[in-house]
Amino acid sequence: MDDGPRTDEAPEPTESGDAGRGRRDPSARADAGRTDGGRPPAMARLDRRFDASTRREAAEALGNPSSSMSGDRDRIVEALFGTALDDPDEAVRAAAIESLYFHGDAHVDRLARRIAERRSGEDSEERGREAERSAAETFARWLDHGRAAYRMVGATGLGVVGGEDAAPRLREGFDDGDARVRARTVRGYARVGGEEVEAVRPLVNAPNDLVRSAAVDALVEMDTDDAVELLALAARRGNERLRLAVVERLGDLDRRDATGVLLGSLEDPSEAVRRAAAASVARVVAEADAVPAGDVRDRLLAERPFEADGLLAAFRAVAAERTAADRTGEGRNRSSGAGAQNPDVRRYAAWLYCELLEAADPAAADRSAAVEWLIDALDHRDRLVADLAAAYLPRIVSEDETEEVPGGEDPPDGPAESPLGVDVERELRSLASDGAASEAARERARAVLRRFKRAVVEAAADRHVEYVYVRWPADYTESYDG
Repeated sequence: MDDGPRTDEAPEPTESGDAGRGRRDPSARADAGRTDGGRPPAMARLDRRFDASTRREAAEALGNPSSSMSGDRDRIVEALFGTALDDPDEAVRAAAIESLYFHGDAHVDRLARRIAERRSGEDSEERGREAERSAAETFARWLDHGRAAYRMVGATGLGVVGGEDAAPRLREGFDDGDARVRARTVRGYARVGGEEVEAVRPLVNAPNDLVRSAAVDALVEMDTDDAVELLALAARRGNERLRLAVVERLGDLDRRDATGVLLGSLEDPSEAVRRAAAASVARVVAEADAVPAGDVRDRLLAERPFEADGLLAAFRAVAAERTAADRTGEGRNRSSGAGAQNPDVRRYAAWLYCELLEAADPAAADRSAAVEWLIDALDHRDRLVADLAAAYLPRIVSEDETEEVPGGEDPPDGPAESPLGVDVERELRSLASDGAASEAARERARAVLRRFKRAVVEAAADRHVEYVYVRWPADYTESYDG
């Protein structure tokens, strides 16, 4: 693939391949849905025995194949790669690039790498360096191409191969008229060592989501004080989509200042942003070194008041990948969850959730939903999350269950209404006998019940109260008969 025809065939005057799906010929799309000897006709018309105009129309049609061609998608993509790399006509190649983009943004990255590899050589180190320079020069030249498809590949490729002048050349593309090109130039700029945060600032507030997201990625790649400061400003003052993009990416930075931004975003008015911030906080403590997990926990406990629908709900959403009970439709407290998470991230989110719940003031808010989720989490598919729930439940429940029994008074005639707002013992007994739950979950429920009983009795003994643990009022009476 280069800037002009590869053979003696003269390129015909054709329309740019930069057209989107809506501009493709409907008849070509319809024809693309038919098969011909096992190969879609549109794919067959990429052959050079057809003229350039026909090949271009076929390449455009293959960017939006009919549903009947879904099984041929991989063959279509490879055919478009071949056309983008080797067709003798520039407009056909551009159309193939556009169609690859519609099949998936990552295909353009793959195409740029293929072009760079073609020029890399394998003989000598010197030849490899010359080929790399040749690839960089080619990509840099394409940044000025009249077709956006070429500029898109040029920005991608230059960001991959780099070079002495790569950063300033990519910086020139920040004003490109095509949003895809702007997004790729700003990402490439940071990747090759560009450090001018002020140059990226206007793109952070760009009206196009693709460009804004790329600007955030670039600032994270820069990983400087100024870059984090700009990200913090965007997290506080940007619109919801920008704030969401920032908190999703800040978890990749092993920096205290970046973590501080995430902790602030846990109070964001948007539920989606709060959940993304919670996931990034958990990722920081799970994967990073500069920010110890204990420091994050202590700061949360010191600075964040208990909010049943706020902080706890955010971490619960990260930890709440569906339990076995949910998967069978029998879950008592189904949570919407926050999508699949890295296992370590999910576990640290569960740990922070438990720490926050244990430290919460019982009088501050209704904790019933929080405790019910812990009970449900005894059947979590992640064994470590389930074990965390089993370890914390007795600590959380026993303190509240015993604090209402004043010293010196007789025990009640049965379990008092829990200040937690949920009958924990009844829920645990229900899980322990639930045939739909896993055996591990039933055993955890039984173990928690045993620890719960011991904790209640020990707490009462510490207060010098004669206390007999009972299940029903009749048990209490029977314990004194005779």
